[in-house]
Amino acid sequence: MSYYEITDDVNFPNRWYLGDIAYVNNWELAHHLDPEREYEVEVCRNGSEMDYTSNEVYGVSVVSKRFKEAISGISNVSFAKANIAGINSGNEYYIMAVTKELECIDEEVSEFQKFEVNDPVRPDKAGDYRGFFKMVVNPEKCAGFNIFRVKGFSIAIIVSEKVKKMLESAGTSGAKFKRV
Repeated sequence: MSYYEITDDVNFPNRWYLGDIAYVNNWELAHHLDPEREYEVEVCRNGSEMDYTSNEVYGVSVVSKRFKEAISGISNVSFAKANIAGINSGNEYYIMAVTKELECIDEEVSEFQKFEVNDPVRPDKAGDYRGFFKMVVNPEKCAGFNIFRVKGFSIAIIVSEKVKKMLESAGTSGAKFKRV
């Protein structure tokens, strides 16, 4: 099975840019949300709406109803209603939280940097991945999972080929898939 990192398509024509989710800790929201709550999403720059967007700093995924319905039945993902500030398009949007983290990186073939002990900026992240030049996951460690975050680099959302095909078949916009 192939796996892909799903990212926001920054080259989407005339795209919108979404900002913070108001009145919550955005770092935590990417993993845990209250499905009964309606969240308010700020708009940094108005433009064409997308089925998949991640907000500027925190990587919180904001998805359309079409995206949400395309992956219905996939485990380790939850949704809560999102109101996009100042947008009255008639489309429904949701915050998507990916709750599962897997220790899945094949460090033998990946190229990355890690935070070091006593890092002057983020000493709390010692041992975690700082960034990737080339990310490769070990498919054996991912077996049975269709969507998850990378342990130690939780901003990265990985999807299986099954999820990628579901989203492409539904005609969703805004998501880019990079094979990992």
